[in-house]
Amino acid sequence: MFNITSAFDSPRWIEISSGLWILLLFVMGIALNGLTMGVFAKNPKMINVNTFFTIAIIVNGFMSSALAYIPVIIAEFSGHWLVHLSEASCISEAFIVYYFGISSMFYHVCIAYIRYLAIVAVPVIIAHVEKWRVALAFAVCQLISLLLAVSPLLGLGSYGLEAHGTSCGLAWNDRSRTGLGYLMLIGIVCFVVPTTFMGVCYEDHQNGKME
Repeated sequence: MFNITSAFDSPRWIEISSGLWILLLFVMGIALNGLTMGVFAKNPKMINVNTFFTIAIIVNGFMSSALAYIPVIIAEFSGHWLVHLSEASCISEAFIVYYFGISSMFYHVCIAYIRYLAIVAVPVIIAHVEKWRVALAFAVCQLISLLLAVSPLLGLGSYGLEAHGTSCGLAWNDRSRTGLGYLMLIGIVCFVVPTTFMGVCYEDHQNGKME
């Protein structure tokens, strides 16, 4: 589902400045994330329970930069997404950014829990966490992220142009019953639950360090 509403037109100098800024982010995202991935690839012993989800976040950053930044840059320099790009490309860009963003957020939740185990709960166990548990957590993160990102494609919520018309994302102005329901759902699943969980983990983390 595509929402074409845009609230305002940005001044041309802002669009050009934004295009240059996003171009810089694209170069840095590819270079820095790629360099870090290369370091881990050359030192496979560094890949373990403690670093797995950090690496997953790095890969997400690289993929998001590689797949989603170029069309946004084109749209910024063009003045509007639909000048040179299509509605389908808008939905694709929104899906990519949303999917990688959600999954990265869930990876942070996993990192918080692993640190909680290492410092507060069972420091001895963390060195012996089975790989299948990490793989299961990774698969669950992927599944939830995929379900949430695919839902707008199936009519639960929608993707569309953001207010300035040069990038795409969730249609926050969707006031349909399904649209509002979906926004409430992701507010709970993607904000309230993760931030609460991480807050508890890191609070106990700090208490554990002081003890």
